[in-house]
Amino acid sequence: MKRPRRQAPMAPIWLVRAWQSVIFRRGSVAAWLAWPFLYPAAWVWRRTALRRTRVWAVTGSLGKTSTAAAAAAAVEAPFDLDRPNHGSFLATALLRCRPGQPCLVLEVGISRPGQMRGYARLLRPDLVVLSAIGTEHLHAFADQDALAREKALLPQAVGRRGLVIVNGDDPRCRAVAATIAAPVLRVGFAADCEWRLESTALDWPRGTRLRLAGPGGATVEISSQWLGPDLARCAAFGAVAGLASGAAPQLVAARLAALPPLTSRMQPVALPGGAWLLHDAWKGHWPTTEPALQYLAGLTGWRRVAVLGALDEQPGNQGLAYRRYGGLAATSAHRLIFIGTSTELKRLRAGVRQSGPEAPEVEHCATAHEAAAALRSELTPGTVILLKGRHSQKLGRVAILLRGESVGCRLSFCPARGLRCELCPRLR
Repeated sequence: MKRPRRQAPMAPIWLVRAWQSVIFRRGSVAAWLAWPFLYPAAWVWRRTALRRTRVWAVTGSLGKTSTAAAAAAAVEAPFDLDRPNHGSFLATALLRCRPGQPCLVLEVGISRPGQMRGYARLLRPDLVVLSAIGTEHLHAFADQDALAREKALLPQAVGRRGLVIVNGDDPRCRAVAATIAAPVLRVGFAADCEWRLESTALDWPRGTRLRLAGPGGATVEISSQWLGPDLARCAAFGAVAGLASGAAPQLVAARLAALPPLTSRMQPVALPGGAWLLHDAWKGHWPTTEPALQYLAGLTGWRRVAVLGALDEQPGNQGLAYRRYGGLAATSAHRLIFIGTSTELKRLRAGVRQSGPEAPEVEHCATAHEAAAALRSELTPGTVILLKGRHSQKLGRVAILLRGESVGCRLSFCPARGLRCELCPRLR
């Protein structure tokens, strides 16, 4: 009798993930190695060839990319949505900037203590926007106050002739503003903000109409293509930066109105069959997940479906966090699909059940391909599908599949941080 062939043992998951990290992060390793060489060259270039170029830097836990894109649009400055926001990539952005360019807009991100001081010295910014202090990368800091102190180093580097714009609705941003010698403008919904968002009107799926009121009775009305109050605040940051630079209000409003939704950030996508996708799968942190679900809940008269992934870097008790997550999801959607582990699913379902007997059942899908297959019956007029989850899950593949395109990648965990699926060589 022929003996059955023995199968080769599978590699442990930690080894697979380590190898994937090496493959995907080759560029990051090279950038890290190049930092000691690029830093002095960029430092000198900033203080010689770019001494007349205004450098605008945007930092914060949330909304950095959207705010930087809005600020760049307000003054018609170039901005690369897919450029990494740290280390050698910042130095390279300076070195690529040509003398005579009026304004350079950069997004500045950190992941651990000690990084921001070097970035502040390198950039010597003329204007800084502090968008929010959240929970992203909190694992590397003692608490949010420690994170706020690190973020504060960038606006504190602005000279007295510069300008700092902060989120007037974030108490930690307001605390940072009190430590800054440069002029500060608070922007937000709070009544005491120098530039206040008086109103934001939902205009699904076209965008949001917002009205800004500033000093001396100045007002700016913008018909933005961006969705939701958080992105309206980001658009307001950009508008105030543009106005502070001397641009005419009507011109700033027109430029921001022409700015399309950013990929994977509350992006409305028309699907085959007449349904709409609300694509917000860039991050899965609670400060971005909660407003996305609340926005979905406000779309009354539509059939609402939520495709949800795991929470990203959620501090504290995970059971409580997922029960809160499930409770909000249950009141926001008629159908729930979850992509994640069995433990996360159990916790989410507990929150859904606590919301009441009318709550929808949570369907579990193991992969993006399974979720896309389950959604085929929902591609009908009058349906909105929210896509929201952890960045490493790359739920953007669901959006690509729903558009009728092929996806060859079946990774359940992707270490390629900051990379959109559309740009990944593994996609097909």
